[in-house]
Amino acid sequence: MERSIDDGSLEATLTRGMNEGTYPGAVAAIGSADGIERIAVVGERDPERGKAMTRGTTFDVASLTKPVVTATTTLSLLEAGEITLSDELRRHVPNLDGHRRGGIRLLELVTHSSGFQPYSFSEEWSSVEDVLNGLRNRSILEAEPGSRSEYSCLNFVYLAAALRGATERSLGELAEQHVFGPAGMKDSSLGPLSDTGNVAATYDHDYRDRILRGEIHDPLGWAMDGESGNAGLFTTMDDLARFARAYLAADGTLLSAATVERMQDDWLPGLDTRHSLGWRLADETYPAPNWSRVGLGHTGYTGTSLWLDHDRDRFAILLTNQVYDGKGTGLIRFRERFHAMVAAGRFD
Repeated sequence: MERSIDDGSLEATLTRGMNEGTYPGAVAAIGSADGIERIAVVGERDPERGKAMTRGTTFDVASLTKPVVTATTTLSLLEAGEITLSDELRRHVPNLDGHRRGGIRLLELVTHSSGFQPYSFSEEWSSVEDVLNGLRNRSILEAEPGSRSEYSCLNFVYLAAALRGATERSLGELAEQHVFGPAGMKDSSLGPLSDTGNVAATYDHDYRDRILRGEIHDPLGWAMDGESGNAGLFTTMDDLARFARAYLAADGTLLSAATVERMQDDWLPGLDTRHSLGWRLADETYPAPNWSRVGLGHTGYTGTSLWLDHDRDRFAILLTNQVYDGKGTGLIRFRERFHAMVAAGRFD
């Protein structure tokens, strides 16, 4: 039976968001450790070329790279005994010896409590070495490590540097070994992409002033060719669902049940923002007032999000190309509506 866009289906909800001008297109999925229960696809992946969004469209998911790739790899290496969260940066990034930031612990990076400023970038930087050398020569530490909660991409740039230093492997290699391979994420990689046939286009409104297809939107990820740790992951809805199912199962595919259980704790109990290891914890209206407080989630600047709820065995994936039209289109409000409906089971 044909649905009206006023019904309670997932497709109708995404269509309303598109008609409100929130994004050109979207793909969403709801499911549990047993599998995907609802999928919807609406709109265009590339408005300039009139290309429709598809279930298999590849998205630059921006800061979802932090929990999916960098934090998961960090915790997998911890379980293997190769690093500890109490390690100081200088142990794995020796050229920080003698610098105040060299004493920051990996725990403070993965919980955004290092004291770093939120972001730093120069258009002159065009490699991993350029970025790390440029950051080393800048005053970016604004508070005593552990004294405040401040979301910063620089935390994960340095965390990725520590992972490379500890293993002598690229972040791309580590992601394949610890995340993509185990979870069966066959269509995921750290960009840029060579095959852009079915990619959601973004638009860089700040530096390049043009449409991006398979290029990393985030400036640090762009300069570091996918090795920045804070952004750069290209993936699909189905691959993120595979990742989410493995996380919810907590059967050792990605991480042990013991690690996943501790991830549901607030690791910053003395600070203002509740935070897990690489993930936000549900709090107040984030992602919605009826979401479990042990829910783990993250968003991406390009218009993406992933939330997991181990108490209710639930995941919610929302992938959009909102950044194509800029950031003032109402996605924050739409996300809250979407997640409130997921938590209430209001999709038929």
